Amino acid sequence: MANYLENVISAAADGALVLTANKRLFRHLRDQFDQRMVAAGKQVWSTPQIFSFDGWLKRCLEELGEGWRLLNSQQQQWLWEQEIETSSRGTSLELLQLSKTAEKGIQAHRLLCEYGLTLEGEFLTGDQQIFYRWQQNYQRLCEKRQWLDPGELSRRICNALSDRSLEIPDSVLLVGFDQLSPGLQQLMAIVDSAGGRCREVSLQGSQANRMIRFAAQDGRHEVEMAARWARRLLDQGAASIGVVVPDLQVRRSQIERLFRDQIDPQATVALDDDEAVFGLSLGVPLLEQGVVHAALELLGSGRRLTLEQISFILRSPYLGGAVAEGDSRARFDRKLRSFRQQSFTLSRLKSLLSNKSDLTTLAATIDRLQTAVTQTEQVLPGLWAERFADELYLLGWPGERTTSSSEYQAIKVWQEKGLAALVALDSLQQPISRGRALQLLRRSCQEIEFQLESVSGPVQVVGLLESSGLNFDHLWVMGMGEMVLPARPQPNPFIPVKLQQQYEMPHASAARELQFAEQVIARLQGASDDIVFSYPRHDGDTPLQPSPLIPVAAVEGIPEVAEEQDVVALLKKAKVPLEQLADLRGPALAAGQVDGGTQLLKDQALCPFRAFIHHRLNGEKLAEATPGIDPMTRGSLLHLVLEKIWQQLHDQSNLLALNEQQRAELIASRVDIVFAEYYTTRMAPPESLLQLEAERISILLTEWLELEGERPPFRVVETEKQHTEQIGPLQVSLKIDRIDDLDDGGQFIIDYKTGANIDSKDFLTQPLIEPQLPVYAVATADTTTAGIAFARLQRGKCEFSGIARKEGLLKGVKEFSRYPQAEDLGIGSWEELRTFWQQELTQLATDYAAGEAAVNPYDTKKSCEYCDLTGLCRIGETNSSSGGE
Repeated sequence: MANYLENVISAAADGALVLTANKRLFRHLRDQFDQRMVAAGKQVWSTPQIFSFDGWLKRCLEELGEGWRLLNSQQQQWLWEQEIETSSRGTSLELLQLSKTAEKGIQAHRLLCEYGLTLEGEFLTGDQQIFYRWQQNYQRLCEKRQWLDPGELSRRICNALSDRSLEIPDSVLLVGFDQLSPGLQQLMAIVDSAGGRCREVSLQGSQANRMIRFAAQDGRHEVEMAARWARRLLDQGAASIGVVVPDLQVRRSQIERLFRDQIDPQATVALDDDEAVFGLSLGVPLLEQGVVHAALELLGSGRRLTLEQISFILRSPYLGGAVAEGDSRARFDRKLRSFRQQSFTLSRLKSLLSNKSDLTTLAATIDRLQTAVTQTEQVLPGLWAERFADELYLLGWPGERTTSSSEYQAIKVWQEKGLAALVALDSLQQPISRGRALQLLRRSCQEIEFQLESVSGPVQVVGLLESSGLNFDHLWVMGMGEMVLPARPQPNPFIPVKLQQQYEMPHASAARELQFAEQVIARLQGASDDIVFSYPRHDGDTPLQPSPLIPVAAVEGIPEVAEEQDVVALLKKAKVPLEQLADLRGPALAAGQVDGGTQLLKDQALCPFRAFIHHRLNGEKLAEATPGIDPMTRGSLLHLVLEKIWQQLHDQSNLLALNEQQRAELIASRVDIVFAEYYTTRMAPPESLLQLEAERISILLTEWLELEGERPPFRVVETEKQHTEQIGPLQVSLKIDRIDDLDDGGQFIIDYKTGANIDSKDFLTQPLIEPQLPVYAVATADTTTAGIAFARLQRGKCEFSGIARKEGLLKGVKEFSRYPQAEDLGIGSWEELRTFWQQELTQLATDYAAGEAAVNPYDTKKSCEYCDLTGLCRIGETNSSSGGE
């Protein structure tokens, strides 16, 4: 035990008042005191007078009977924001970031209070004059309501000690303060003048016997090396290991992840979320806890929810029925995504759930949310807190399953601090709306620090200030770059810089920062006999230099560290031979009709694995919502309008008989009919979007019908007709967009395409990657089919592209013999082409029925560029491992 610790505990046992710089040191001294009492064989002892300085001030205020006067941080923030907002309304200052401006204002006010200063008579900039007005108004309000600002707390207690309203302690020890604030200096003067003794306890012990200066490659390497260093010491039985991080708030997540990987790798795959081996002094915002985030998302639901909000609710484990209805909710989520809409109203969701007997709890939840969002009245924040708690209870929050330790603690903090912060605003606020109450609650949860209450392990990761007064057997101080220590001066913009420097306020000048940093480094040198000072050499491409404050006695070197212990490193180290399994075929399919139509044949051609997942396992990527009307819906609407048009016209002669106006009227009337029918059972987009889509289709079809009029005579005999054809062992259903009869008795099979990726050469590939039209071509008599073609419907690019028995049947469609691919395949006649198609289709159907499922793309661009299964088949990793060949 360090000498200072012996002295402090002895003094506390004798009744001295011990004040610490922070809560962590307060808890540490209390624990050490209790351990000493137990070691001395005592079973009962008086509670020592050990407090953090802030905690002692609040305790004294309670003794004065004035605890009710003290404003908490949320109340203080709100009052400043109200003052700034009110005084800035209607001016250019309305552009200020209200919350950040209020924080700077509070900081400036606290400094002025601590140092007993006023800005009256000072030369002020425009911004400082505005702040001074804010401060005066704030102080007048506090005086009128008898509220006590936290910045005035130490002065109030010192005044009470001076006038003997509070008893002056005989002996006071100040522990862990790198520099004494004006409030502490005033306390020392009062105690000394009363004949007592108030002294600082020096924490600067003897210099460490062993100090290493280590230059890491970068910040990540520095953290990883520190973690491996700690792991080695743990393996050797070290009981007290400290890691001090000046910028812990910035690096917290990285440190937690890498330390867990190296020190406690089992925790990365375990369900237990308690920290046992190492502890972090810095918590995370309460808002980042899943159970609290879920509560705020539920409460923040509006009349219309985005698809992401709805999906979050459906997948959340913190909602009533999440376990019992989990699978059904997942299916409902998929159904909602199939609509490709970005948002849904609560009433629409309620309607969709009306016939879902397996989602009754969810339906009740949506009903309750719909009731909650109708609350438009304004009430006090405390009443909103009660309503929010009741709403969450009715919604089944925090869920059916047993909560984990961290979830239980987060719920407790939510209730005791989050909702309580709203209640505390009742004395300051006028009645507010639900939205404003939620905004305040969300911000409170962002500001409230949440930290697990768990037994501290042997490794403690602390910030620079939290390290005060702590001693370790081994210590690593990281982040010792020149930009971190000494820190850059950051004077408050609302106080004249000259005034801040005159009174040596925190962060006022480079000299002040240097003095502070030197004191901290001197303290750390005495905190352990074994210290590593480290810094990163690079931040990305930027070279970094070490801090000039790293002790000269530190020897350049590399600390001894354990081997990498993260899961990936352990797997590599184990060198377990991977089992090779060529799983290229699934179970054979019983003969008969199959779902998927010709798309399954196309998928089989593009990649057998793709066909197996899509059509045998029914696995596919969830549909994505898009702004406006999604491309799939736009294509469907266009197909339906064309169907209606040709049902009206029947042939080209009737088309040519129409003048320009009659064509426009025909198109417009068919568009109106299709839109009315299509959205009878679907949720329609806004009328403005429908109007734009109607205009787009009208313009496009005007251009398309011009092209149809330039063709040789034809008659449309089928539109959007369903067919079932036997292909090898499979019965395949398909829908042909259109079949035209030609004057020579032949038929042309046409497939509408609205995308850009069409290529008639795909009718001549092995395997056949465009099987839809060839399926119908081989099913008809040889003399019937004259050709097959894609009809590209794109504004300014309307055209036919396909393959025909002979030239001149359709503009843009070439005779089969003009394709080099036909010659390569040895196809010399139309019958041979049909035979080729028959063979390829039969092979695809046979392979599919046999369960062929190898990851074997026809072409990485055509097969993989838009495939939704690349993460499942891992074709990217396969290509990388083979050098991209």
